[in-house]
Amino acid sequence: MYCTEFIFDGISSREYDLLLCSFDSSTSGPITAGSKIEYTTFKAPGSHQWVKTGSIYSEQLTFTFQVCKYEPGAGDNRPFTERELAFLMRWLVRREYKYLSFVQMGYEDIHYRCQLSLEKYEINGQCYGLTLTALCDAPFGWSGPIHTHISSSGSASAKLYDSSDEIGILFPSVEILSRSGSPESPQNIVICNAMTGAKTQIRNCVAGEQITLRNMVIHSSEQTGKHPTLPDDFNWEWFSIGNTFNNRVNEITITGDCDIDLTWRAPRKAVI
Repeated sequence: MYCTEFIFDGISSREYDLLLCSFDSSTSGPITAGSKIEYTTFKAPGSHQWVKTGSIYSEQLTFTFQVCKYEPGAGDNRPFTERELAFLMRWLVRREYKYLSFVQMGYEDIHYRCQLSLEKYEINGQCYGLTLTALCDAPFGWSGPIHTHISSSGSASAKLYDSSDEIGILFPSVEILSRSGSPESPQNIVICNAMTGAKTQIRNCVAGEQITLRNMVIHSSEQTGKHPTLPDDFNWEWFSIGNTFNNRVNEITITGDCDIDLTWRAPRKAVI
């Protein structure tokens, strides 16, 4: 991969006059890890065959890249001042995960949710460059936010395409607006996905109620009002979308008078 610009937490490296580079003829481009999988296997007594009972990714994606200071028209690279380094540390070294992307053809929809650590590259006691190490929150990167709106006046169906580079399922953020129902005559809302077998059901919904399912937490705008029984009315089956090796189409069916918004990011397994 060859590029000169990256974006971290929505801020371009150009704003700090940073240029991606390589020191001392080192490897040109970031070095990656994160595809290691550990398998759980079992062999019955007397058998010559091991059976896989489970598998997990055993490490996060990590990679390094190097940057230097670039000032157009200044000629040779100049060292960073202590004040510039302080600004860079404040921007790049965070305790929270932030999204990192590289401005390069083919990488427009790849974002790495990561934390960065920083090491100085010094010559004669002055800092002329930085080595940044990214520790991601997953064994891969992510797409930009994907959003789908589905409206149902009683029943509706839709087909969603899962563009994920990882075979399996993921759990999108689900926002539901109930358009019908009263405390005396509430409605039930059901969302099903034939691909993953998910059947999410919420009973006793009322008009104007906004329900959110995000990060395995459910919340309702009426939880302390007209819908205090929400924990008992939810079947605790989280809605999911997914894919198999040969099929990416998710057939969604909705029962109830409601608007539903789905938001997610798909895994991206780009080689850095």
